[in-house]
Amino acid sequence: MATNKSPILPYRGVARTGVCLAIETVMDAIAREACLEPYEVRLRNMVGPEQMPFDTILGKHFDSGDHPECLRRAVAAIRLDEIRVRQRRAEPDGRLIGVGLSFFVEQGAHGTSVLAAWGRPIVPGYEQANVKLTPDGEVEIHVGTHSHGQGHETTYAQVAYEILGVDFDKIKVVQGDTLYTPYSTSTWGSRCMVHGGGAIAAASRVLAQRAAHIGAWLMQADDAEVYVADGKVIAGNSSVTLREVAQAWYLQPQTLPPELDTGGLDVTAGYRAARDSGTFTYAAHAVIVAVDPATGLIEILDYVVVEDGGTLVNPMIVDGQILGGTVQGIGTCLYEASPFDAAGQPLATTLQDYLVPGATDVPNIRVFHMQTPSPYTEFGIKGLGEGGAVGPPAAIVSAVNDALRPLGVEVHDLPLTPQRILAAIESRRPGNSRDS
Repeated sequence: MATNKSPILPYRGVARTGVCLAIETVMDAIAREACLEPYEVRLRNMVGPEQMPFDTILGKHFDSGDHPECLRRAVAAIRLDEIRVRQRRAEPDGRLIGVGLSFFVEQGAHGTSVLAAWGRPIVPGYEQANVKLTPDGEVEIHVGTHSHGQGHETTYAQVAYEILGVDFDKIKVVQGDTLYTPYSTSTWGSRCMVHGGGAIAAASRVLAQRAAHIGAWLMQADDAEVYVADGKVIAGNSSVTLREVAQAWYLQPQTLPPELDTGGLDVTAGYRAARDSGTFTYAAHAVIVAVDPATGLIEILDYVVVEDGGTLVNPMIVDGQILGGTVQGIGTCLYEASPFDAAGQPLATTLQDYLVPGATDVPNIRVFHMQTPSPYTEFGIKGLGEGGAVGPPAAIVSAVNDALRPLGVEVHDLPLTPQRILAAIESRRPGNSRDS
């Protein structure tokens, strides 16, 4: 059989969005049967912070975190009690108000043992980075991963700056060029800051040690007395800049100590986390919606994300990741679909047919951060790149069903188009026995 129908391929989050939707829908159903608030059911089934690190029944090793606190902060931020009071009053425009929650744990930075156990054809090993102090005292970073919007150019430079202290505008990052960078399995699985950043830290530390040895010789100080900070090698009240160290190595080698390691100021180092089971970030999403039962239209009134990505290298970039992912998740839930007709012909071939969220469709998303460092990675960093996109469909479906509850209606199929909302409402009208 031949077909031109496109196959299903991994989408951002790689199945976690659908799994989150299924789990959270079950949580809501349990809450209804038990006459509990949905967040209470979730709290009763969460791993507590005192249990971390925690091995799940499926063998996942949660490295750190406080899941209950994350959810409690989301509930407080969305002002759940106020919404329940509001729901008891009829809205002037006839719309129905609903509030929904979702919670998920995201495994990222998968290590060698994880991918090998899954039987993947390509398995990551040690991530490598090359860090070089140039003759003019600047720093070049060469790493095989590549940014396509995540801001690695900034965050990778921050790692080198943290260790070497060279002015930020004097750090250059070269990514993903196989002619100039170490081998890498590249950018996927929320791994880059854990593995790529870890490799840069490892190489920068070796470079700092070598620079410190040269600097100590130039100042006639003992190696044990010196340290690298603020772009300098410092010994008490004396210091030499890393530029002076570089000039000695490249241009005035006669000034160097005779027993100097000839590896010089160009270092390639590898990194693998202390435990390669991956990092486990998590987030709670809470949303308020208004559903018009006459038209099926859904409006998002408020949206809250509380996330914990371990130590945040750059909170502004994390905000961008979470905001962008959340908008993507809103599109997954409310707009995006690739339908085909009975003959396998695609019915959404342009952005006129395939809808994505526009500026007027996106609410003011409020993001709150928690920081629980991972005990297994450099600086306690965790991978969080996919996290924003995983939670929105489950949270929005939860909120829409909460709004439709007075009508005895539930919807579960995505996207939640007005047509599906109206069909579900119509199915409950007297004389129509069709399930919603």
